[in-house]
Amino acid sequence: MGKKFLYLRRLHGHIHNFMQGFKLRKDFKRQFKENPNTVFLLMTPEHGNIGDHAIALAETRMLNEIGINYIEITGKQLSVMEWSHQLWAMNGFPILVTGGGNLGTLWFSLENRFRNIIKSNPKSTIVCLPNTIYYEKDVHGMKEFENSKQIYNRHKNLYLYARERTSYEVMKAAYKNVKLIPDVVLSLPAYKSNEERQGCLLCLRSDCEKTRTTQQESLLVSQCESLFPGNVQYTDMVVNHNVSIAQREKMVMEKLEEFSSVKLVVTDRLHGMIFCAISGTPCIVINSKSPKVLGCYNWIKDLPYIKVVDNISDIKSVYESIPKTGNEYSNNELNNYYEELKNDIKSLINYND
Repeated sequence: MGKKFLYLRRLHGHIHNFMQGFKLRKDFKRQFKENPNTVFLLMTPEHGNIGDHAIALAETRMLNEIGINYIEITGKQLSVMEWSHQLWAMNGFPILVTGGGNLGTLWFSLENRFRNIIKSNPKSTIVCLPNTIYYEKDVHGMKEFENSKQIYNRHKNLYLYARERTSYEVMKAAYKNVKLIPDVVLSLPAYKSNEERQGCLLCLRSDCEKTRTTQQESLLVSQCESLFPGNVQYTDMVVNHNVSIAQREKMVMEKLEEFSSVKLVVTDRLHGMIFCAISGTPCIVINSKSPKVLGCYNWIKDLPYIKVVDNISDIKSVYESIPKTGNEYSNNELNNYYEELKNDIKSLINYND
């Protein structure tokens, strides 16, 4: 009885996934019929990483600014399409793949999904929006990098954007069409709050990109406690529940509001740093495993309220050197990059005004 129930349950799941995939294909055809200037935006999040949602929010704002209709297919929806062998349904249509830290072996399931998108859609123009690439410097990492090179370079119309120079140099040496563009979240406008700032937030990784030791974290906390006695709190860029497309902007704005309510954020998260930049919040940045944090810091290194420390013991002295008022974000110096990206998208997908 147990085996029969399990079989029926699996069968029901397979039928459900197939019908979902069929429904997605039907929706594609309807939207393209209504507006031929439509693109696919793939791999956007429904998971709880607010930084990834900020990327998707910035990307969709860009597409709206240049008047391009898009069909957003989240990672969760793509898994249904993969399972039902329907990734080919997009073949021949323009495809944009969301930015982030998705290329390489750190988050290998995302790398594999990107490979499958490339292999399943040989007739599409595929644009990979600003990403970080990172392969482990071991036998496995080098083997997978070679596999990716073969798959990527086989595609005739694949265009890659790196969001920091280390990734750019790696991509440029391996692939044909590569450009350097800042992380798209930096294209969002400055966020201002009228709340009085109080205390300190620690926004620290606990996943595979974490590099600090237990001893280092204890020192970090003690440094912050000496600056803000009894007023040091933990937060994260990841919430413990899924976030829908409809909830995306609200969750991003709430996190920006949280950061703008404190006098200092200490973080090793890329978008922890970027959210501080946008909200004018003093921030001390600790490096992590991927090159993305220091690489993206170079875009905003002239902001006097964002500082990187090599030694955690320097947190207190570095904070004392940060201006406490008058910190305001401007991305004017980066706008030329974003205009270039928008023009590229219009050109690559043959969009007609």
